[in-house]
Amino acid sequence: MAIRGFVLGAAFLAAGLVPASADSVTASVETWNPATRTLVLSDKTQFQTISSSVAVPDTLAAGKTVTIHYNGSENGVDSILSIEVQP
Repeated sequence: MAIRGFVLGAAFLAAGLVPASADSVTASVETWNPATRTLVLSDKTQFQTISSSVAVPDTLAAGKTVTIHYNGSENGVDSILSIEVQP
């Protein structure tokens, strides 16, 4: 059984469906400024100058719940991989 889970996990990783070392956070949006591409979450966490290569859903707005996938390090967030608005 354990080998089956390992094989499936390795297959998803190889297919690129799961980022290798990505972290994620799910929280409510406090503010979103599309002009500066700055996102502030309800806990006051700020993601500033989000890269234009990251697709931002049209439905992103204050009060919405989002999941942000990112690469992090001991220095904080290195890069944002994706932003998803939760239903």
